[in-house]
Amino acid sequence: MQSTSPAVEQRLQATKEHLTRTAISSSPEASWIHPYLRHSVHPVKGRQLQVSQTIKKGELLLVDIPYAAIPTVDEPLRSENVLCSNSRCNRKAPLTAERVSCPNNCIADVVWCNEDCHRMDQPRHTIECAWLKKFAASIRSKWGEYDFGMLWLIVRILTTRTVGMRDTQRACPPRDDQGAEFKAGWAAIESLCGSPESWPHDKVRHWTALVKKYLKDNMPLAHGMAMSDVLALICREEANSFGLYPRETGTSVSEPQMVRGEQFGAAVYPRAAIANHSCDPNIKHKPDIYGRMVFVASRDIPQGEECCISYFDLSQCVDLKDRRAHLQSSFRFVCGCLRCTAEEPPSEDVLWDAFPLLEE
Repeated sequence: MQSTSPAVEQRLQATKEHLTRTAISSSPEASWIHPYLRHSVHPVKGRQLQVSQTIKKGELLLVDIPYAAIPTVDEPLRSENVLCSNSRCNRKAPLTAERVSCPNNCIADVVWCNEDCHRMDQPRHTIECAWLKKFAASIRSKWGEYDFGMLWLIVRILTTRTVGMRDTQRACPPRDDQGAEFKAGWAAIESLCGSPESWPHDKVRHWTALVKKYLKDNMPLAHGMAMSDVLALICREEANSFGLYPRETGTSVSEPQMVRGEQFGAAVYPRAAIANHSCDPNIKHKPDIYGRMVFVASRDIPQGEECCISYFDLSQCVDLKDRRAHLQSSFRFVCGCLRCTAEEPPSEDVLWDAFPLLEE
């Protein structure tokens, strides 16, 4: 097992202290946005996060509630890392007598912390349960775990939207007045970047086929959306969802790097998704015990600077070629952050395969 350095331990402790603030940790539905955090629109990159005043290293910037989350663990019946299916909780459900499985036996991945969480989630899960019983086994068998996880996360987004439309108080999660300029709830999901035009044609064709077979507007889902809108939702989810890991992602390259561990979930966050990528990020991020995404400054951030996270584990892709290849493959862009441009070879030595291939 890899040991952590004193510097890493100090950062983890600082993050833990931020998360124990009474005002933030008292409720799993409490979100928080630093009063200096703003979002703006860049002419090339689109939406971005910036700070209006200087932020010191270690300051908490954002605590964002997931709109929808799913567990991604092996052997869920034996795992302590399965997320509670109640969207107001999202904690890891411990293997105790209080843990509740679906009484209809839809899939083993659906559990709740206790009977209270189960009862609270019933209106949403009733819709999801029928879909899982009808399609989960066949999707996993025919298309594999990745496509199943993607479709299940879309179903959780759609069922959260459906329940929110029935109850206007649940349409938008609770938010602070400080975050009034940031959209929340379904309005934020609709505004996320990503469209069919931003993905390869073969992926879009595949997703279109999945939508037609598994996400139609009829029972059990009956979401009221056109298939083109559901396809667009998949494009946004794939461009903006977060993997959930036990340790932080995006420590500064000047600090000791730490492997973030094994993924245990995936989630979509209305506000955290605004952050762009840098291979030398000034924000580190990690989910807290309630599945909320937490942004903490990994170094001092001067006024007006963009706040960036890392989209991947920087300890696993170290050199320029590996980083750019990973980003091209997974996110369809060539990184032009300060670190990448500084590491570029002289222009006459740049290889053409460092750039995206033109599609026919």
